[in-house]
Amino acid sequence: MTARCSSCFLPVDTDGDQAAAHDFPYAVEAYGNCPGSGKATVAEHATPPLVWGVEPGRSLVELGVLPSPLPGVTQEKWTVSITGARFTHTAWCMWCRRAVSTFREGGTIRIGFDRRGRSFETYQAGPLPEFADVPCPNTGCGNTRLSSRMWSRSDSRALPVADVQNVQGREWEQLRRRLRVWTVDMTPADVARLAAGA
Repeated sequence: MTARCSSCFLPVDTDGDQAAAHDFPYAVEAYGNCPGSGKATVAEHATPPLVWGVEPGRSLVELGVLPSPLPGVTQEKWTVSITGARFTHTAWCMWCRRAVSTFREGGTIRIGFDRRGRSFETYQAGPLPEFADVPCPNTGCGNTRLSSRMWSRSDSRALPVADVQNVQGREWEQLRRRLRVWTVDMTPADVARLAAGA
């Protein structure tokens, strides 16, 4: 079982049952120690409930939303792909009209620079899980015959969970270090230097 930091949710070495000192969440000394250093670790990822409400009374760790499965990371030239990412998504119960949250597995995030040196990020969440007779989790709703057709379609964007965001930030930093690009977009000199070396 992989030990995870209770703050950044990334894998850590342990000192007994506590997280060893580590940087948050990047591998650069200037950031200092992660607040989870020296604190109890959290267990390996779990599968969250299909839906949870606005008043669940439990943390995302207790629900199993965090930590999420560790995503895969690959780099091709100026682009990094983060695959297998967990996203969360908001919809609304058609009965009580209150928000509910669900998750999407298998999402992809692409970060990097295009051929003109402009930085970009693209998110592609995985599919919504199938619902079958899932009760509304909101207190006082009373709808116990909920199925996929009872959820409204939401225009809200699915967003990566916290530990995936930490991986994303770490990969941005490492990509910039590898390419030696320190501005938001590449300068013309950066583009020329890297294109010549490609």
